[in-house]
Amino acid sequence: MKLVVLGANGRAGKLVLQAALARDMEVTAVVRSADRAPDLLDARLKVAVGDPCDPAFLASVFCGQDAVISTLGGRQPTKAATSVYFRSAQAIVHAASETGLKRVLVTSTALLFPDQMLLGKLLRVVVPNVVRSAGRMEDTLKQSGLDWTSARAGFLNDAAVAAYRAKRNALLKGGTALPRLALAQFLIDALDDPETKGAAYNVAQTNT
Repeated sequence: MKLVVLGANGRAGKLVLQAALARDMEVTAVVRSADRAPDLLDARLKVAVGDPCDPAFLASVFCGQDAVISTLGGRQPTKAATSVYFRSAQAIVHAASETGLKRVLVTSTALLFPDQMLLGKLLRVVVPNVVRSAGRMEDTLKQSGLDWTSARAGFLNDAAVAAYRAKRNALLKGGTALPRLALAQFLIDALDDPETKGAAYNVAQTNT
């Protein structure tokens, strides 16, 4: 499989790269500047420098590719920072229509699930820009006709745990945290799983 990874220089993105290479995929890592290129040495890894919200740039990257995984997200919960969710989705949809790419996976927020516990309800008030922007991203993908999957996660951490729980279109009980390594594993596992297409999954840490 030939895979494009957006947000490849981020903590989750780097783990997606590693997981994809471990599955013997050919990977193109998209970064905004050359000095942010991942420090992985592998003949199957290429780096493309450009704006992941630019549809023309993405179309040039998507040519001949099978799928794209986006781990893009706002570093701060501001309106400007979180807009990367829907702006990148709009660019992905346009570029995919130009190149014939069909498989798209994105990272999102578990706050989009309506059935929230008290903490989730409070966070929806505290970070409304995250909820609105991620919601616009998913709506864009739903209307695109692409084979999309959204990985909705809660608080991410750096635990060295690849195991995860995942539930289709529903919030998991006790699913407030997730190791980035497990998020990366879910995204790679979901790539070839037809059951994950056209759905949002809550991905969370295991109970053990």
